[in-house]
Amino acid sequence: MQRTTRYGRTPRGFTLIELLVVIGVIALLIAILLPALGSARGTARQTKSLANLRTIGTTFAQYADQYTTYPFVKPGTGSADVPFPVPHDILFIQWYPRGTMIGTSDWFHLSHLWPAPVSAMAPWEENFEAWISPGYDNSLEIMRTRDMTQLDNPAANDVSYHYSNSFLAKPRLWTTSGAAPAGDEASKLFAGTAPHEVAFASDKVMLWDAHLAYMSRQPEVREGHFDAKTPMCFADGHADVKNPLDATPGTPNPLRFNDTTRLHNTPDGVKGRDY
Repeated sequence: MQRTTRYGRTPRGFTLIELLVVIGVIALLIAILLPALGSARGTARQTKSLANLRTIGTTFAQYADQYTTYPFVKPGTGSADVPFPVPHDILFIQWYPRGTMIGTSDWFHLSHLWPAPVSAMAPWEENFEAWISPGYDNSLEIMRTRDMTQLDNPAANDVSYHYSNSFLAKPRLWTTSGAAPAGDEASKLFAGTAPHEVAFASDKVMLWDAHLAYMSRQPEVREGHFDAKTPMCFADGHADVKNPLDATPGTPNPLRFNDTTRLHNTPDGVKGRDY
């Protein structure tokens, strides 16, 4: 005997065609919504990166209040934890974890080694999360377990936010008038920058997200930068998103084989403008 419903109608399921139509509609909706959801997540992480930069910018300002210049380490000075004399031309710093020491003849590695001086007032354990681009593992455990001896530049990727070389030497190193300094004359210009030395604080980039870890697809690299909108912090403390390749073309840095990477080698250094 055939079963009927309360109202006398025979129940029936979906036909195969109806089921395929429903599946097709669902697939179409997913195809439409996924990019939007991915974009929203990317935007949220970009906003987080900007927040990180504002935090670091505030820390740099506090550092300058306490030590008169933005983060800086003089080559040859070493630290209280170095048990031997440091050559005058070597930048020697304490890294993380405690007891890890890094020595380099390229003084401008401070562009990514800035946590060394900063950690004296902003400890690694409390601030490391804000030093990493959203999307990367921000656990300090990864630094405790890595093998420093197997890396060409062991600390290059430990932090995501890079510090402009312009703040690590006097503006005359990137002079746009007269002959560029060379030899010992150029070396003497490697020095910290005081806030009052920055001529156009709202136009000079201090830090930027060099990893853009939140992007689903890594952008093309051109002239040492990702060709993409990049979170940046300016010397006046404000943060914005700009393409580094739109910045003012760099001027040769005689202490780095005449490197002209933008943001790092702003014409006239901190006396110049990036945007």
